[in-house]
Amino acid sequence: MAFVKRPKSISAVCVIAIILVLLAFPMLFTPSIKRMGDFTPMILGIIITLQFVSLIGIWHMKRWGVQLFVIMFFTRIITFMFLELYTFQFYFNIFYSIIFLVFFIIHYKEMDSNL
Repeated sequence: MAFVKRPKSISAVCVIAIILVLLAFPMLFTPSIKRMGDFTPMILGIIITLQFVSLIGIWHMKRWGVQLFVIMFFTRIITFMFLELYTFQFYFNIFYSIIFLVFFIIHYKEMDSNL
């Protein structure tokens, strides 16, 4: 098992991203989301959970974390567009995810490819 030292920029970005993902979790319980359908909160809950898991992988400097983050980024965009959730949160998620992706991709080569 190779130990990879985590850069301070990745640490800061991961902490901020984890906080933002945890703040998105209460969105699942809003009446407007529940009115969209029975499975909508479940689908959004799975997306939020996998985003959190990807950030934990990035925290441990694993490449699969970045790959999962990219997949969840596009999944979230497609899901929000399909549900027509064009709110401030939708655009803010795109904005901060792109900024975070830049940091993650810069350090991608330093990350461990093993599980």
